[in-house]
Amino acid sequence: MMSRWFFILSLLFLAGCLVGRRSEEAVLWPNGVEICRQRSEIRIPARVMIRSGWLEQAVCTPQTRVHESVFAIQADPHQLHAALLLLGSFPGKPGLPPHLDHPAVAPDGPIVQIFMEHSQAVIRLQDLILDDRTGEGLQGDFVFAGSKWVQWQGVQRYLADDEGSVVGLVTFGDELLAYSEPMSGSVSLDRPTFRPNADLLPPPGTEVTLRFTVSPEPEA
Repeated sequence: MMSRWFFILSLLFLAGCLVGRRSEEAVLWPNGVEICRQRSEIRIPARVMIRSGWLEQAVCTPQTRVHESVFAIQADPHQLHAALLLLGSFPGKPGLPPHLDHPAVAPDGPIVQIFMEHSQAVIRLQDLILDDRTGEGLQGDFVFAGSKWVQWQGVQRYLADDEGSVVGLVTFGDELLAYSEPMSGSVSLDRPTFRPNADLLPPPGTEVTLRFTVSPEPEA
C-alpha cells in the first residue's frame, strides 16, 4: 500500500511542476522523458532492438522482453502513465488473455498515436510492424490501457514496471499501451502474427525518439 501512495503523491508533485510552467515549454523528467502540453505529446529516447523474428511487444524496458520487442526505453512505464495523465488522458483497461474456451478480450482506452523519429524521418508505429496475415502494416490503434496494480508479498506493484510491457501487441493483460486487436500469446490459439518492418527500421542498437501523442476526445 505504501508504494501505491508514493506513486500517487509523485503524480501530484509532478502535476505541480507542470502548472508552474508555461504550456508551450517542454517539461523534462528523468530518463529523458519530455512533455509538451501545448502539442499534447510525450517524447522518450529509445533503442531499436530487433529487425527480424516474431513480436509480442512493440516497446518494452531493458532486460525484460527485448528479444520480442522492436524498441526498448529506459523510462519506467509508470513515468509514461503519469505523463499521459498530466496531458489529460485517462486509462481504460488492459485486454484479457484467453481462458479455457474464451478468446482474448480486447483492451479499452483512449487512442494514443505513436511515432518513431530518426534522421528527420517520422514514421507511425503501425507502419514499423507488419501483420503476417496481410503482409502490410497494422490497421488497428494503440490505446491507453493503463496496465494494473497487483498485490505482491504485501506490496502494491504496478505490473507494467515489473513485466516491462510498455506497448503490447499480444494480449497478456499487463500492457500500459495495448494494440486494439486482441491476440493470444499461445500458438495453439493464434499463430505468430507480428514481425518488424526491416525496410523502415534502422539497425538494432540505433538510438531513436518515440513520440506519444494524445488524440483529442470526440465531442459528445
